[in-house]
Amino acid sequence: MASDPYSARCAAALEGALAAVPFYRGWRALDPGPDRPAAERMAALPVLSRADLRAHVPDGFVRSGFSARDGFAAGEIEIVTTSGTTADRASVVWHQPWWDRSLREAARVHPALEAVYRGPHREAVLTSPMCTGNLCHVGELPVAERTLGNLLFLNQELDPARWDAASVRRMADELNGFQPDVIEADPAYLAVLARACIRSDTPLHQPACISLTYEFPSHLHLREIRRAFPGVPVVSSYGSTETGYVFTECEAGLLHQNTATCHVDIQPVRDSRSRGRLGRILVTTLGNPWFELLRFDVGDLARLHGGAPCRCGRTDGLTVEAIEGRARDLTFDTRGMAVTVRQLDDAIAAADGLLAYRIEQSGPRRYAVRYVAEDGAEEALAAALPPLVRDLYGPDAEVTARREPTLAPEQSGKFRLALTTFEWNVEELFA
Repeated sequence: MASDPYSARCAAALEGALAAVPFYRGWRALDPGPDRPAAERMAALPVLSRADLRAHVPDGFVRSGFSARDGFAAGEIEIVTTSGTTADRASVVWHQPWWDRSLREAARVHPALEAVYRGPHREAVLTSPMCTGNLCHVGELPVAERTLGNLLFLNQELDPARWDAASVRRMADELNGFQPDVIEADPAYLAVLARACIRSDTPLHQPACISLTYEFPSHLHLREIRRAFPGVPVVSSYGSTETGYVFTECEAGLLHQNTATCHVDIQPVRDSRSRGRLGRILVTTLGNPWFELLRFDVGDLARLHGGAPCRCGRTDGLTVEAIEGRARDLTFDTRGMAVTVRQLDDAIAAADGLLAYRIEQSGPRRYAVRYVAEDGAEEALAAALPPLVRDLYGPDAEVTARREPTLAPEQSGKFRLALTTFEWNVEELFA
């Protein structure tokens, strides 16, 4: 049935899950059968949600013949709870060897990452204390208690706006003393640290590369990070606690699928609601018998690459131009067309003097821009932002702009750049 090793692994993962994973018993009747291509068989199945995970973890997604109780007792697996609001949160059966393999395979996409992860290395992590796993902590801990093997966790605050000069100096000193080969960071948090160190003339250790993950990297974040780490490769990495590492940016700037440990479907947004090759990311895990996911909705959108093959030469799996942000962070122009976080950021983040922003849409034509300005840029931004918003959403958009001293993160520690305050059904967007 399968004409290449990757297709064969996808077919085997599908057939194994339908035959031997308890949750998928009800899906078996929907399978067109082994005489059909694996992609067609996958597309015939439902979408797996976090609500499904909350209802059926751990036993529902562990393959027959593997005992979750025995796995916990032996220390081979553990339960990890993802961050976020109640609707976003889920428990995951965590198998560290599979996660480590997913990371190593994903790192092969970018030469700078591969050079670090193919051998022993030191890694500093800068993100919300609500990050994946149970390794982050809110509150004061000595550096020894925030160091786990080759990993150093830097942040101890839920909101980086609460970092004072002493906190910034502590993190800079720890980076400079630890000398990490790679910094894995939430771009919003690293941007705040970078800006603070530039303003205070505090030196920062320059690692071999920086891996950005956890949330959408705004142009505003990238600008500050590149100023503080000139010449250091900055690589976007995309994945989730549930699915491991899914896409990695290559040296040519496109993102490539990690075909070693996952399969990806992109379920398209209807043509009547979007502008070309946009869809939500559905991930099937490969090679993890402790937590087998089929067509799991990660909650994010991607735009497929529609041009010539990537200059890096990679052709395995899917290539995407960009991760476009979370589906729940879509806003809509005055004609009802979806506007992704990336489209918004491309339009807004170029404004001079802008440090942070959030668009809040309260009706078909009503938009409020909340923004944080550099000193002296307040009046210019108040005048510049409404026309930029109208250019994106429509000339009939009703726009207000309000300056804020800071913009706080969500409960998960992530920063939302866009939201709607009215209800809409995300499922109606997809073909």
